[in-house]
Amino acid sequence: MGNNLLGTLWPAFVRPQPDELLSSWLVRLARAHNLKVHTFCSVTWPKVQIWNRDVDRLAPRALLDTLATRTPTPPERVWKTTLASYAGWLHARTNPRGHAEWILPLGIYHRTRNRYGLLFCPHCLQSDGAIPYFRRKWRLALSLVCPHCEIYLHDRCPQCNQPIVFFRQELGRKSALPDAPMTACFYCGFDLRYSSGQPAPSALVQQQTEWYRILSEGWHEQVFYPHLYFDVLRQVAKTLFSPSLFGSDWQREISQQAGAYLPSEAWQVRPEHIALEFWPFIVRKALLQQAQWLLEDWPRRFLAMMKQYRIASTPLLRDRKVFPYWYESVVRDHLYVNNVNRRFKEFWN
Repeated sequence: MGNNLLGTLWPAFVRPQPDELLSSWLVRLARAHNLKVHTFCSVTWPKVQIWNRDVDRLAPRALLDTLATRTPTPPERVWKTTLASYAGWLHARTNPRGHAEWILPLGIYHRTRNRYGLLFCPHCLQSDGAIPYFRRKWRLALSLVCPHCEIYLHDRCPQCNQPIVFFRQELGRKSALPDAPMTACFYCGFDLRYSSGQPAPSALVQQQTEWYRILSEGWHEQVFYPHLYFDVLRQVAKTLFSPSLFGSDWQREISQQAGAYLPSEAWQVRPEHIALEFWPFIVRKALLQQAQWLLEDWPRRFLAMMKQYRIASTPLLRDRKVFPYWYESVVRDHLYVNNVNRRFKEFWN
């Protein structure tokens, strides 16, 4: 089997499913060859470290080239299994060091995962039938619900609260091959396909559908680079979570108007210097909905709320050197406060 793996075509290759995540595809390839995941990878890429990194974000070029050659799958399709392929769409460029904007962190320590960086929809996994797989969109911080199934996504095993680490099912079983489906929790064995599906509000389903549309098409003709919209969505959400405004009358008013309320646990989270990707799911869900609501009917609703509660430009332009012109020009033209205009009530009308 080892020699065959190094040949022109793998004897039992499988192609990636629609929107399949690279790590999910690798596990399915290993199982198709009746090999343990780590054996399959060490034989194929003997000098490449794979599972002690976020392979979906930082896949080595040698790994991608081999997959394109041995399966065979067009190189551009192989590339589309990686999170790095979101560069230019979700964010301007891939950051090989540190966390990446809008990509959920895994909290990697050796081969363990300490953070809830992979989401899943149990109904989608069920509908996959005999070939369940994990989607690329389930690694995104903007993914909250499944727009197809209209239920909330899960970010952990509902039985034991452990992160989803499907490639670790071999843990503690040195000789035996995995005999459970890839959807089984690596820690307690619970089949994730049978997790309960909590219905999501129709408004949130519509928002999720719109975010995915923007990700593939752009916001509209004037803002046709998707990452420019997501840069602003992220900044507005961060402003809502800023220490000086979090829990203020302004934020509470937006919660009520947007119909997105922060649960009581959210008030225990300290927002200082915490990137959006590290926010708990319940916090991220509420604040992204609120930010989306502020950006609708741009810029009328946004300016009305800022002026009503006298929110100046400082928090809206904090921590980022460059903003899209359509956002920065509105903030500077209408909300920039100096020593002269701060004294006049007309400025806020």
